Amino acid sequence: MESLLIRRAPGVLVLVVSIMLQASTQICLGRQILSTGGARPSDDEMSTTEEVNYDKVLKSYWIHRDHPDSPASAASTYNTSSQSERIAAAARRSLARAEYFSRRVLDSTSSGNFDSPVEAVAVGGEYAMAVSVGTPPQEFIVTVDTGSDLVWLNCKPCIQCIVNAADNPFDPTQSTSYQEASCTDAACTEFPFSGSSCVGTGPCDYIYRYEEGSNTKGIVAYETFTFTALNGYSFGIGNIKFGCGQDESLNRFPGVDGIVGLGPGSFSLPSQLSSVPGFTDIFSYCLIPFGGTAASHSTFYFGVPETNISTYTPIYSNIVSPSKPFYYVKVTGISVGDVLLNIPADFFNISPTDGSGGTIFDSGTTLTMLTGVAYDAVLQEFVSQYNFPAISNPPFVCFDVSSATASTINPNNIVFHLQSVSGGETVDFVLSPVNVLFLYSETVVCLTILSVNPGGTMIIGNTAQADHEMVFDRVNGQIGWASTTCT
Repeated sequence: MESLLIRRAPGVLVLVVSIMLQASTQICLGRQILSTGGARPSDDEMSTTEEVNYDKVLKSYWIHRDHPDSPASAASTYNTSSQSERIAAAARRSLARAEYFSRRVLDSTSSGNFDSPVEAVAVGGEYAMAVSVGTPPQEFIVTVDTGSDLVWLNCKPCIQCIVNAADNPFDPTQSTSYQEASCTDAACTEFPFSGSSCVGTGPCDYIYRYEEGSNTKGIVAYETFTFTALNGYSFGIGNIKFGCGQDESLNRFPGVDGIVGLGPGSFSLPSQLSSVPGFTDIFSYCLIPFGGTAASHSTFYFGVPETNISTYTPIYSNIVSPSKPFYYVKVTGISVGDVLLNIPADFFNISPTDGSGGTIFDSGTTLTMLTGVAYDAVLQEFVSQYNFPAISNPPFVCFDVSSATASTINPNNIVFHLQSVSGGETVDFVLSPVNVLFLYSETVVCLTILSVNPGGTMIIGNTAQADHEMVFDRVNGQIGWASTTCT
């Protein structure tokens, strides 16, 4: 099924979420509403169809913030930025996000109002998609983020909204399905960072605050999220819990209206969809490489996709900080080419005392982030194997490839060895040349791996995941992958 194109601003092309239904599925005309509470539609709601098949797969398209069609392109200087400037900006965001993640794990206040000196740009992710919210549906562009559990939108009355998104806040007064959560509602006590000034049965407020003064705050609410098919049918899912943000001082991904979190917590969109009959708690995506063609967009699925993936690694939780919304995996070693690096196996473990360290898969971090011994070992071996002069270009390590040919420019693979689901032999997550180097200029390429502070969380970012079909099987607690071409 092809995607439906909409335009949010002159020259900005955004793809609407589509729903893929099995061929035998019949759905009623108009908008069928399912509930995250698990209730089957009433007889009246189903009166226009003889049968509803609840085995559903939702398909959407993601656009990277640096893609020419990104909503950020109309709200920033994309069209006047060079490739090297965009890469440098991606590095700054990746470093800030890695630091932000590490502080989230270590900061004991994160169960309430989270204080962090990290730049606000670290929050939100690198990809955008379209969603429709309310009854009748209102259309928005949001970032999607595996490192967040929040589902959040700018809302009216908007005291202060995301930069460049104030013209499109969600209007609760125009939706018949909007319902605020009260202070006594279970959603209020479960919602991250909520209840800072709740009184009696009043509306449940939330605040997400940063040490340097920026914040996002608003009301916890319930609403219907709609997924639309190209044939005109639509599919509404009621009682989605989300943050209705009314005061936003963060400078996030330009041109977007909020965030859809894909993390493992109960408030993320996959967690909420999993309670709807027929949905399976699995999501997957296939990311195009950094700097992919303008005609290409990354694909994303909620539900069980058609896949031949057989390589999986277990998802681990941080037992010291179990509430953190990250997909931890257990790395047992790293190889460059055929050389297994001399890194102690326990170096990759999560600290049992403070929860620091460990490794996560994260779609919202562009580059791959390694700490201490791991980064030094990878860099030393890579430089020794890659037969081109190294160039210092902080924070990158780059190479002069002016003398390269098509047969010599590609480096050896970098391989993360991960724990298998059987607990026996390890499985390999392979970074091929497209995952290892990016083109900085006509004659310079740079390594897609950066160094972060010792003890920090290591991150396998979206550049490393590009051209892999990634499956987050939350039912069985595992992440799977297969090398492919995502363009």
